[in-house]
Amino acid sequence: MAMARTAEKREGTILLCLLLAAPLLLTPWVHGDGIGQFVFLRSAVIDGDLDLRNEYDYLTRHITEDAGGLPGSLLSYSEHDPGYHRGYHRPEPDPVTGRVGSNWSIGPALLWAPAYLLAHGVSHLAAAVGLPARTDGYGGLYYWALALTTFACGVAGLLLAFRLARRLVSPRNAHWATLTIAGATSLVYYLYLAPSHSHALTALTASLFLLHWYLHRRSRRPAVWLQWGLLAGLLFLVRWNDIVIAVPPLLLETWRLLRPSSAVGSQAPAEESASASATGWERRLACLGAAAGGFLLIAALQFGVWQHFHGRPWIRHSVATLQFTPAGLWGTLFSWRHGLFTWTPVTLLAAVGWVRLLRRHAELATVSLAIFAALVLSNCTVYDWWAGTAFGMRRLVSLTPLFVLGLAILLEDLQQLWRRRLPWCGAFLAPLVLLLFVGWNLLLLGQFALGMISHVQAVPFSEMLANQPRLIARLLALAREMLG
Repeated sequence: MAMARTAEKREGTILLCLLLAAPLLLTPWVHGDGIGQFVFLRSAVIDGDLDLRNEYDYLTRHITEDAGGLPGSLLSYSEHDPGYHRGYHRPEPDPVTGRVGSNWSIGPALLWAPAYLLAHGVSHLAAAVGLPARTDGYGGLYYWALALTTFACGVAGLLLAFRLARRLVSPRNAHWATLTIAGATSLVYYLYLAPSHSHALTALTASLFLLHWYLHRRSRRPAVWLQWGLLAGLLFLVRWNDIVIAVPPLLLETWRLLRPSSAVGSQAPAEESASASATGWERRLACLGAAAGGFLLIAALQFGVWQHFHGRPWIRHSVATLQFTPAGLWGTLFSWRHGLFTWTPVTLLAAVGWVRLLRRHAELATVSLAIFAALVLSNCTVYDWWAGTAFGMRRLVSLTPLFVLGLAILLEDLQQLWRRRLPWCGAFLAPLVLLLFVGWNLLLLGQFALGMISHVQAVPFSEMLANQPRLIARLLALAREMLG
């Protein structure tokens, strides 16, 4: 009971810290890949159709002027022009159907829809009583609805990641690991400054799937397999590539499920053995069918959208995208062009934690490493392994629950080691890691937001380091200008 109360307090502290940062950082706007995800929602709700051409026309011409929040008011001070990619963010009509589709998934629009519909109703009520309110589906309350939904989903994902980690380590180390990953990885940018992208949403979908799998692993109940299938479908719906997160756990469970059952002893009568075997295979098929059915039930929404726009239930990209790039294996992890370990070095500590986990929970560690390898390999199947305009390796933000887990394991092991040798250091280890890595990441985020470093090209460490004092001077000058 005491442990449960401690965990609840830790969750409350995580939530409070994330909420306190929101007024300063949360930026309701639609830009970059968010354009391709938002067009579905605005067209369906406001226009009542899926003709996306007018949405593309408007969004690509009003990126910064509709932005809100404190950072939105500072966009004019940035040296970076958000812009858009002609092929990705304003695609040409499909050569078969003639319809203008989107290169992105339908899932984010569905998650934003409840708050967006509420904003639409409130906007019309405000306009009806004479208050200045937009009712065209852009800017204002509409973008706030989107941003707040993304923020709520990202925070929920972090809290679920904390719950997964605290099942293997103390609530204290799970708490510090969660806060550190929230502020020292690419997630912080997509949680607050780019809420129209899907990445913060994937922190929730991945945490939901992995926590549910961990709690119910080894299950032979069709109802549980159905839930795994539904959650795998949600992974796919929000970001197609994230379906690879579900593959290692489900392959492991399928192997367990299909192993010959040991429930019937070798001395059992033949009739009893045959009957039990038949019942066992019926249950196995029921489990597999439930998982497949659950996945297809959710994924059918995306297949239907592709069918509408492309005349087939899979996407036809408007630009050549698929291209295996072996160099991307190294680049995804170590390149200064958004490499995971170079831009967000705290993730290297998390990876060390996965290796340390092998000694205490080999199964979970193996699954974590397999998921990591699958996502890295899948990132090399597209020509732009650096993920275009990005703050760090954004395509791996969906590893957030595993980053939290790995860092928590490493902190726990180091704390136990230091407790024996340097007892006075153990209490300061986790806060020190947070201050060091979160501080560096937030300063890098400031450089990125103000356009002091490239959003697309490689940024060497020497440039990042040299810019840190310049950033502080720049921020002080901006504060004086705004306050004076």
